[in-house]
Amino acid sequence: MNALTTAAAAATLLAAIAAGPARAADTPPIPELFALPHTQALLMRMEAALARVQARRGVIPPAAAEEIARTANLESVPQPEVAAEYKRVGHPLVALLNVWAKKTKGDAGEYIHYGATTQDIYDTVQLRQCREAALVFISDLRQVEETLLKIANEHRATPMIGRTVGRHALPFTFGVKVGSWLGENRRNIERLKGWLTRNDTTMISGAVGSYAALGKDAFDIEAEVAKELGTAEPWPADWKGAKDMFAEYGALLAITSKSLGRIAQEVFVLQGDDFREIEEPTSNVGSSTMPHKVNPSFSRTVLTQARAVPHLADILRDWQMSFYERDQISSADALGDVSSAMDKLTKAAVRMVVNMKVNPEAMARDLGRTNGLIMAEEAMFLLGEKIGKHTAHEEVRLAARAAWDNNTQFIDEIMARPALAKAAADIGLAQKLDPKKYIGLSPEATDRAIEFIRRARATDPGVM
Repeated sequence: MNALTTAAAAATLLAAIAAGPARAADTPPIPELFALPHTQALLMRMEAALARVQARRGVIPPAAAEEIARTANLESVPQPEVAAEYKRVGHPLVALLNVWAKKTKGDAGEYIHYGATTQDIYDTVQLRQCREAALVFISDLRQVEETLLKIANEHRATPMIGRTVGRHALPFTFGVKVGSWLGENRRNIERLKGWLTRNDTTMISGAVGSYAALGKDAFDIEAEVAKELGTAEPWPADWKGAKDMFAEYGALLAITSKSLGRIAQEVFVLQGDDFREIEEPTSNVGSSTMPHKVNPSFSRTVLTQARAVPHLADILRDWQMSFYERDQISSADALGDVSSAMDKLTKAAVRMVVNMKVNPEAMARDLGRTNGLIMAEEAMFLLGEKIGKHTAHEEVRLAARAAWDNNTQFIDEIMARPALAKAAADIGLAQKLDPKKYIGLSPEATDRAIEFIRRARATDPGVM
């Protein structure tokens, strides 16, 4: 996209974001956004915009454009009639045009879809639908972000065990963990915003992109229709056979779904009876046979949809392999499918974080599950000042191995090793191995993450 087009797209995006709640109220639920009635309404809106531009330029009679605009609605052209016509002709847009033409007065029906081709209209409308959906997803992600900011701030200094490769590693704070979630979630917001900026366009270029049917002013007509529809400038090259815009949309939804799935997976696991560091309160019945069961709800929904979204998105990626200028092997239905699955996911993610309860007491308890082994790093560095770092590493490793094998306290195994005992006693090691104090700059790191996210949110004009 050239610099002017990119700038225009960015301006359009900022205006859409700034519209915020009003825009959200105008956008139908995601399943309805991609359903046939709403799709038909958008198709008719674009055809009416084309007619208005052509009338201004003397291509079609002004009276015809007025009549086309007057009837460009579902009341004038009922979707059930269009569906019945589709069964007869087997072409979705021809079915719409046939019914619509009969609803107009005079000869206005002769000028509907004048010089355009089906894919011009459908691709532009489908891109519009994806953009509307992306704005909804960004709004949901911002709600997730807002709640996580509060949680991170509240638990910036709440000690817990950090786990790597499935094992206890080192102490840190819950704020650091949530900060990681925040960062990934924000990157997904920025990626979707970038997609919106890059992919805001209109196409009316004719059957193979030659603009032949629109005449010598075709470029200007296309540009004016874009203005009528409120999009950025048209791409300078035809894109009917190129589905990369939709593939990128699906890919970003897939990435975002896995990010939310990562959060949900941790919430799911950490609320298990073996941890109970997090809870997901629910009044749902957990089991038909086990009265005590209280099963996770929202995190399960996120995990389920996080598995579905990437598979649906793969269909859009495969859609890129179009033959020649276009092959009509459409995967457009997958746009609605992946968007609906993503909508279920983001809504469940909002509910998950809003209802999440953190249990600092359980986190503190779990710090001691491995009998002090999580302080091996600190012990190594403190002892290394006396006996050398590499010697301390090997001796502490052997002490840790013994504590693991014997299920004994780590400090006891240190004191049992001749190479470590004197140095440990001299520095009062036992009093220094407090996991709640060995959290490094975790609170400050959390603060830094929170501040970064807040600055990033400030670049989102308005309130989504």
